[in-house]
Amino acid sequence: MGVGVMTFATRADLLARSSAHRLEQLAVPTDAQMFAEGTLRTAIEGGDLSGLAAVELAVLNLALAAIDGALGDASELMVSYSVPATAASPLIARLCSTIALYYLQNAERMTADESKAYEGAVATLRAHNKGEINLLPLTPAEELLVDDQVQFVSEARRYGSSAAPVDGW
Repeated sequence: MGVGVMTFATRADLLARSSAHRLEQLAVPTDAQMFAEGTLRTAIEGGDLSGLAAVELAVLNLALAAIDGALGDASELMVSYSVPATAASPLIARLCSTIALYYLQNAERMTADESKAYEGAVATLRAHNKGEINLLPLTPAEELLVDDQVQFVSEARRYGSSAAPVDGW
């Protein structure tokens, strides 16, 4: 990804939500020659690309730029729904990847399932924005709660009572 671009998901997250073959189909411009199958996976996983011809490398860079653009656009959409730019969790990465895949596919390549996945991701973001659900990761204090423990917090004095607390409560 470009310098300074903060996204909620990585190229590897997007690859995990799709297949390398599908990403190649979506990200390589239609007027460009497709590079050898598996090249995009190799690039995303940080493998050796030294055997690529200059033309293949140029097409690969266009595909990676398309992927980065979709991830950036998806992240901007998530921020617009009050997800802090610093938030990170597997769920947030999955939502971002789902939205980025939708952006990569364009209208002519869209299936009903893919549209439903996108609409579900946006509905989840709307619910977060309205406060109906919280997509943010737990704080360290919240993580200390184990299994079926419940923690109640209230003010020391409630309902105007001035009675001393009962021992053991």
